[in-house]
Amino acid sequence: MAVKLNLLPENFSLPGPMRQLVKVARPLNVILLLLFLVTALGMGGFFIFSSVSLNGLVSENNNLKKQIQAQSVAQQQIVLLKDRLAQIKLAQAVPNATKNLNKVDPILALVKNDSLLSELVVDFQKTTASIIFKSNSDLTDFFKSVSSNSDYSNISLGTFNYSPVIGYQVNLGFVSK
Repeated sequence: MAVKLNLLPENFSLPGPMRQLVKVARPLNVILLLLFLVTALGMGGFFIFSSVSLNGLVSENNNLKKQIQAQSVAQQQIVLLKDRLAQIKLAQAVPNATKNLNKVDPILALVKNDSLLSELVVDFQKTTASIIFKSNSDLTDFFKSVSSNSDYSNISLGTFNYSPVIGYQVNLGFVSK
């Protein structure tokens, strides 16, 4: 048999309707506390999951940015190559230009190791070359060899410059026969 033990004095006891309200409120408070704890744990778990997911997305985004930058450089190189190929095809499409391209090889062979071919323009009418010679002997040998070449009807000297630092800079124009 259960003994009801009340250590509070009788004047502190609750009146009848209030006592029943307290009896109902206690389990309700426990249920609300459990609901609050479950909600708080759920929100904490959602926060942790969201931050981990966000960090993963940020790293994936950075990887994609790096790939885009790498592909951008590669694509620029491809565009430059396509442009060069288009210019080569354009030069080869003109009949005289192909002949001039074939005639350039002997001139290029005359440029020695110490000399530098800084610019070469080949079109269907003429070939223009800008060559830098380090010494007077290289320049003299080049002019002797070019003057004996019979592939060109006209060889014109565009500019002739001398600098102690660079050497002799010569611009020549070659007109094919």
